[in-house]
Amino acid sequence: MTNYNEDYQYNSCTSRGICSVNPRTSSLQEILVLYLCLASYYAQQLEGTSYKNKKIKNLILNTISIMVSNPEFSENDFEAIVSGFNTEIPKLINEYEKICKEKDEKPVYLKTPIKFDESANIINSIRLGQQEYLKKTQTMSESMRDLLRIIFVMAKSICINILDLESFNIEKGYTLILKLLNTLNNNHTEEELKEIILDTAKANNELLSLLAAAKAERYGIQRPKEVFYSTQKGKAILVVGSNIRELEIILEEFKEDDIGIYTHDEMILAHTYPKFEEYKNLKGQYGQGMENCLLDFATFPGPVILTRHSLYNVEHLYRGRLYTTDFAYSKGVIPIINYDFSKVREALDSTKGFKTGKICESEVVGFNFEETIKLIDEKIKSNNFSNIFIVGLNGYTKEEREYFETLFKIVPQNILIISLSICATRDNIICLNSCFDSFKMVELSKTIPERYNIKTTLFFPNCDRHTISKMIYIASLKKTDIFVGKCTPITLNPNLITTISKFFGVKELSTPKKDLNIILHEK
Repeated sequence: MTNYNEDYQYNSCTSRGICSVNPRTSSLQEILVLYLCLASYYAQQLEGTSYKNKKIKNLILNTISIMVSNPEFSENDFEAIVSGFNTEIPKLINEYEKICKEKDEKPVYLKTPIKFDESANIINSIRLGQQEYLKKTQTMSESMRDLLRIIFVMAKSICINILDLESFNIEKGYTLILKLLNTLNNNHTEEELKEIILDTAKANNELLSLLAAAKAERYGIQRPKEVFYSTQKGKAILVVGSNIRELEIILEEFKEDDIGIYTHDEMILAHTYPKFEEYKNLKGQYGQGMENCLLDFATFPGPVILTRHSLYNVEHLYRGRLYTTDFAYSKGVIPIINYDFSKVREALDSTKGFKTGKICESEVVGFNFEETIKLIDEKIKSNNFSNIFIVGLNGYTKEEREYFETLFKIVPQNILIISLSICATRDNIICLNSCFDSFKMVELSKTIPERYNIKTTLFFPNCDRHTISKMIYIASLKKTDIFVGKCTPITLNPNLITTISKFFGVKELSTPKKDLNIILHEK
């Protein structure tokens, strides 16, 4: 994939701490976990009854999703979320008590340090959050804590998928979330947690399949598409994130205006769907991606719209020009309520946009899955391959590019490499540009070992908020070895890698020579 700045010195995610979570936020998240566990306990007790509480459902799903999307949520956001739980959880408890009385059953209450009659005092909340964290460290083994953390990370992935499905009017997965959160309320052995995690990863992949099908039905079958990084003279809007349904809404809103719409980061995948060719105001892709959002947002001469679940950090260089459709938002970010873009239009009136435009490189993004399988068929029929390597999405670091460039040079000719990002010219290498399309990477990792019965290894150079669930799903198939590269702490904590390796067999990248030796000599 095209990158204008390739070294870590330009990586604002790493150098500015955007992709880490500070102790204050971590303590507040502990409090939100308490509320989530409490709400899910009573919501699950009411499953199957006629009682429905849409507010608590939205609170649960949105709270989990923003805890991964926006690590630096404001105190106002925290207080609003806690206020919502303090209002709605007592309603759940009252309804639960009412149903128990009707059934002549004794209510079973969940013990909690939460007190509903207290306001969300930040200082007290941070203190309680720290106490809860210390309690876990004192009463649980490190492996147990990590397995529970993995469950919660997977809950975040599931919630994002549920909310994205809702944008296509598909209601699916809420019961799964309640069941998963209630795992945190009960005592389990490590082996039991492992099985719960495996089952959850499979269920989450089903949600991803539904989402992929919904996109294909609405926007057409993905195909390779040339995407332009050039800019054009005039006013412009930058759309950030992965929710292409919201990109569609924005394009519709401004299609009669002389406004250029540019995508950023994962949103580049929208260009691979035929439907988006209809929008003449969709100009191309801008910037280097979320890990360089500081530079990208600061240099973009217009409003920046953050779609749901966009990972971002607010800096003074662009504060006041960020808008979001998300459930919660940082200080300085302006909310878009019910897709009312009037404030964005006001901002456009005061911006000059691109003065002249600039010609930059373009790149071909995406691939057709069926055509790719046919290409692999042809390769395998004419060669006697002993192994298949699938190299996943590009992590954009110089270190990882050097790793795979070296690996491609030393891999024997009897190994077929299917690379979804980094490319090299060799007869045994199939080059694709899947960009951010990790779902297709998972589908290839599932299809290839079943279709060819050849030992398959998947490399995860890049991590996103769904990485843990996807790795564990592939590991559950027991037909593909997995190697994972270095990830930012917010997407994959180093401690979790150790636990994932222990329970699910995922290995960390070391050196090309050493890893190749492990793969070729493993039984």
